[in-house]
Amino acid sequence: MHIIIALMLLLPAAARAAGPGAYYFIAVQNGAYNFKGGAEQLEESYKALRGMVKLADAQNARLTLLFSAQYAIHIASDPARLAELEAWKKAGHEIGAYHQGPAGGDWDGYSDLPEEALARVRKEDRKDAAVPGSREYFEALGRLAPGIKSGCMPDGTDKKFMEAAPPYEICGAPADKGINKFLAASGGSEKPKKSLSCFHPSDKAGIAAAKEAFSSLSSGVYGASFKSSPSEFGAFYSWLAFLKGRDPQGLRSRTVSAIVDGRLLTEKEIKSAPAVKKPEKQSVQPRPEAPRQEIPRLKPVPSLSDRGGRAMPGLRPSGGNTKKGGYCGDGLCDAIERANPGRCPRDCGR
Repeated sequence: MHIIIALMLLLPAAARAAGPGAYYFIAVQNGAYNFKGGAEQLEESYKALRGMVKLADAQNARLTLLFSAQYAIHIASDPARLAELEAWKKAGHEIGAYHQGPAGGDWDGYSDLPEEALARVRKEDRKDAAVPGSREYFEALGRLAPGIKSGCMPDGTDKKFMEAAPPYEICGAPADKGINKFLAASGGSEKPKKSLSCFHPSDKAGIAAAKEAFSSLSSGVYGASFKSSPSEFGAFYSWLAFLKGRDPQGLRSRTVSAIVDGRLLTEKEIKSAPAVKKPEKQSVQPRPEAPRQEIPRLKPVPSLSDRGGRAMPGLRPSGGNTKKGGYCGDGLCDAIERANPGRCPRDCGR
């Protein structure tokens, strides 16, 4: 019995995780800051990043650090920062890719789109304004770490750029608030892609939602991401404090690549929805004109009067019967005409 206990104590801490529970990963997004005044904000971001890594190290939490090309150049261009990054890698933190495509307002300036297509996406005149592409992007990231596996690259407009993206994606999975009960697989055997859902709890309400979602899991993997900025440092600190209460020794903390490579989740093939074919526009044929119908013309009815006078409408011709009355113009001044002077002056005179 004593021998068994001794052997258990010799096992690595990660293998002694007791009881059921969900694993988790934490990603930190390090943006481009390629705008006016961005250099100063980049320095502030790096200070926040250093503090985040320090907090994670204190409770054995492993981070997946996602870098833009600009951020990677910023680190690689300074020996002290590069040495610090190497220490982070040795502590178990993962280096990944962070790309913001041209369709968004925070575009990092990298694209494989042709000039005309990029101009349409950006809705601006980009004549003779060439930009670096995926090759230059990954060359910059290669200065931090070779063979990058994980990334956050939600670019739906640049297919060529996305073909060069890392195989493990955390920003393109269905929005399940960070809950992962399976690993979404796509692309087949030729271009396999593995996707995990990731939630961004950047404020008090987001942290509350993340805590509720994580607490509902008895298995699976929960993913959260934060930006390396002073504005999100408080949310990051609050999330780590919560995780420390659930996992004091960080036994269930994993990087993104460790989750996929360690097969902590079963894979589920996700078939992309078939492209909806737009119906072809049918040419509108002119309607044939309806044949014109000739309106028959009424022939004039000749007067019954042999004198050519017109008969008064409503009076019937009379054969001389003065009781019934004849018609005006018959040449007879009958009783009706005499009773109504002026009715038919032609017959009775004026």
